[in-house]
Amino acid sequence: MKPSEPESVQSSFFDETYRQSKDPWRYTSSFYETSKFRTTLRSLPKVRFKNAFEIGCAIGVLTQKLAKKCDRLLSVDYSEVGLEEARKRCRDIPQVRFEQMQIPQQFPTEKFDLILFSEVGYYLTMPDLLTTKQKIIDQLLPGGYLLMVHFRYPVESFILNGDIVHDTFIQESAQFLKHLGDPRKQNFGIDILGHHKRYRMDLFQRL
Repeated sequence: MKPSEPESVQSSFFDETYRQSKDPWRYTSSFYETSKFRTTLRSLPKVRFKNAFEIGCAIGVLTQKLAKKCDRLLSVDYSEVGLEEARKRCRDIPQVRFEQMQIPQQFPTEKFDLILFSEVGYYLTMPDLLTTKQKIIDQLLPGGYLLMVHFRYPVESFILNGDIVHDTFIQESAQFLKHLGDPRKQNFGIDILGHHKRYRMDLFQRL
């Protein structure tokens, strides 16, 4: 009998984590998190976005800040328990929508000019990460941007580490995504990828 294939971390893990603490990763109090959020916002390649997608919004601390730069923002998380806090935090921000999604099995069908993929990728198996990569490419508008932010070192609950996640997106993506920046920090890595307009035009001409 073959051993069962490993699974990506499930929503139940995050639900239980949030039941034990409303802010288990100290998003509101940790110097690391505060610094990371500040650097993430400074790394955005444009001042404003029309339709953005945040994968892994947790309790909405970064969502609250990111929304100021977006006409529309869809923020999703695995955990409905965490999303309850996010909705409370952002209840006065009308351009934000929250949905519970298990990425990549669930993924929006609309197009985005910014996708933020932050502190999520290492909870996925490699097959799920590759599926997520393709879905992000498919839903990113021509000229749109992917901003990735991940902790760089192994943690017990991680399946992958941040550098592996980022390298997976950068490698073999030249025809779809252009690597625009790599302002790596000591503890977390940031990469910005831009969607090739030429690729999308070629694709449309073939259809």
